[in-house]
Amino acid sequence: MRIAICDDERHMLELVKNKLYDYSNSHNWESAVDEFDNGNELLKSNTKYDIIILDYQMNEIDGLETARLLRKGHNSQACIIFLTSFPEIAIPAYDVDTYRFVLKNNIDNGLAKALDDFRNIQSYDVNLSIKVDREFISLNSKDIVFIEVVNKVCFIHLNTGKVIEAKVSLSSLYGKLPKTHFYKTHKAYVVNFSYISRRRENDIFLKNYNLSIPISRNYLSTFKRKYYNFLNDMN
Repeated sequence: MRIAICDDERHMLELVKNKLYDYSNSHNWESAVDEFDNGNELLKSNTKYDIIILDYQMNEIDGLETARLLRKGHNSQACIIFLTSFPEIAIPAYDVDTYRFVLKNNIDNGLAKALDDFRNIQSYDVNLSIKVDREFISLNSKDIVFIEVVNKVCFIHLNTGKVIEAKVSLSSLYGKLPKTHFYKTHKAYVVNFSYISRRRENDIFLKNYNLSIPISRNYLSTFKRKYYNFLNDMN
């Protein structure tokens, strides 16, 4: 998840950045956060963002005008969240398709609620286009149980029992999958948390599969945290 924060107060930039990383760590998000201290610098960026958090009251160019210009460029579809001390700004800000307004005096609850709602509209059902031989086939991420790579060939195991062989890198496939549900447990394996039946030390077992998948020692602590967060989010 690529996120931009734009605020002309340094302490607010630091505060929001820290809260974003705390939220990401507890919800299986892999986030990269960029900071900007004025709207003009943000507008110069060539990065396409998923979420842009804007201070409404800024010098040089305010948040509303910054948002209007963002909507004309490559961030036209970004989720815009305004930070403000004044709730009455809501009406004009709707002109730029504002997603949420977060009051600075309630930033803990307000920002977390906005991010929760954003996560809920992000579908786990990600459609993938995979090249197999000379044609492309469409898959839905929720149907993938796990992926293993053998001799540079990825074997994609589906919940129907079908296995698809694709000559693509495991890293490229993993990059397209929602990190809330998928994790690379080993250099040769990516698993879907939804299909894990149990774990034993450095191995996991999958529903309807008579095999164990290893968890690399280097990935174990992160796996535990992400899987624990996944289970919490499912409750």
